[in-house]
Amino acid sequence: MSDWLIGQAARISVEVKEFGGTLADPGALRLKVKPPTGALQTFAYGTDAALVMDATGQYHVDLTLNQSGPWSWRWECDAPNAGAVEGSLQVRKSAVI
Repeated sequence: MSDWLIGQAARISVEVKEFGGTLADPGALRLKVKPPTGALQTFAYGTDAALVMDATGQYHVDLTLNQSGPWSWRWECDAPNAGAVEGSLQVRKSAVI
């Protein structure tokens, strides 16, 4: 887990690979983000402009961290090249604002 401040932008990235280890695109790709409070957000490639393809098999979403507390996320890929990966980060309360 990383330590972040409210107001920072975090780039949440993923690399999708085939079984041989070569970067490859999935059939479909989603990022699910759970902020400390509020509803789960889902970003779908091809539908949400925030989910960006950088190159074959490489994608990202830039999140504005507007709440303190633990943030969690999950990337989900459909076949071909199906899979999932999860991560998290911690946003500290501001000592100033």
